[in-house]
Amino acid sequence: MRNIPWGGILENMNKILLFCFLLLFNKGAFSHPVIYKDGIVTWVTLTGDSNESRVSYSLTSRFGIEANSSYYENVDSIRDYSLGLNFLFKRWIQKNSQANLYGQIHGGYFKKDRTQDEGFLSHASIMADWESREWFVSGKVKGMYLMEDFLPKYNFRIGFAPYVAGMNALQTWMIVQLSYFQESKDQLIVTPLMRFFYRNALWEIGANLEGNFFLSLMTHI
Repeated sequence: MRNIPWGGILENMNKILLFCFLLLFNKGAFSHPVIYKDGIVTWVTLTGDSNESRVSYSLTSRFGIEANSSYYENVDSIRDYSLGLNFLFKRWIQKNSQANLYGQIHGGYFKKDRTQDEGFLSHASIMADWESREWFVSGKVKGMYLMEDFLPKYNFRIGFAPYVAGMNALQTWMIVQLSYFQESKDQLIVTPLMRFFYRNALWEIGANLEGNFFLSLMTHI
């Protein structure tokens, strides 16, 4: 009887199963600007002095379109409305983790309620993250262009899971978020928060060190 290389077959099967698991894990546990083909994501984030609403549609697993509306009371009460493109530039899949690199380009209209200035707005972002089932880190750099003004914004997160949950169980994360917005009166904002994910819904609850609340709700179809 011919010897069958069971070791090699099992090793390849493990890689295939791990790859499928990471793809499934990636679909919902983290708020990515591009998900699987034909996926729709709605996302609302509220804080004490700002809010953001987003609806995105992934045309492919690497490219999507998005409608975005934001309000920053602490920066001249800026309101903006934009449409844009989201890209997955690169994904690295390791044995027990994965990393992603994303980009966004948006354009639209803004108005400053305090000064009544208004006009064309554009913004571009680069986002990177690394995640396993126990840990994750992410960073985002965003540049907003309001006519002749350039407003950079930086965001960094680090989090861990106090327990490892199954795919259909409630997943919980403890997160610390650092945000830096030069134009804001509180330039550096530190926000401890908790993230919960169950099936196709994700929500985050917390408050920054000044006591302002943070609430984020996301669902995907």
